[in-house]
Amino acid sequence: MPSESEENYLRAIWKLTGEDSEAWIPTGMVAERVGVSPPSATNMVQQLCERGWLNHKRYHGVCLTTEGRELAVQTVRRHRILETYLAKILEVPWDRVDSEVERLEHAVSEDLICRMEEALDYPDRDPHGSPIPDRHGNLPSGRDLFLYQAPLSVPLKVARVIDALPEVLNWLGERGIKPGVKISIQSKEPAGGPLLLAVTGQQQSLAISGELARSICVTEID
Repeated sequence: MPSESEENYLRAIWKLTGEDSEAWIPTGMVAERVGVSPPSATNMVQQLCERGWLNHKRYHGVCLTTEGRELAVQTVRRHRILETYLAKILEVPWDRVDSEVERLEHAVSEDLICRMEEALDYPDRDPHGSPIPDRHGNLPSGRDLFLYQAPLSVPLKVARVIDALPEVLNWLGERGIKPGVKISIQSKEPAGGPLLLAVTGQQQSLAISGELARSICVTEID
């Protein structure tokens, strides 16, 4: 079984590959994602390669092996079910669940995760809208659209907020931007500039940066 540190690396690499692809990821990106120095990331990459969970190719970076991908998905599944349980059953705010789960996830058995999943009626999204792999490692079907890519004046539903800091989640939550909320884009500045949103239940329009719009995923409402 992987150690806590190894699990963190596997999950980070899986996320960087787009969650279900087999892309090669530069080691520097892995280091930045995990929050360590490049030499530390290189040492861990070598360790994961020796364990058979990563492939490493010079000038290309790293790629998860089949076994490494399976372990990464199990880690993500455990993390997201725990987040969902804390949010729905214990009513922990969505900007705090990630840090709480970081303290818990490596000590929870798979049996307990399955029991939590059953108690939650088999959710397919966590509190931030991220897809939850099922017991076989399969992700829910369908693809979300980044908010900055969405067309103007079209009814949208917030599907997911990706990797936002707690203070950003708190800011969005206070302004009604959460998964399931209906919005539309009123205007969009060129070259990745700010967007002006109409949010259901809010009288005033909401301006958000182009950078933040790259962290929010939406679906078009038929």
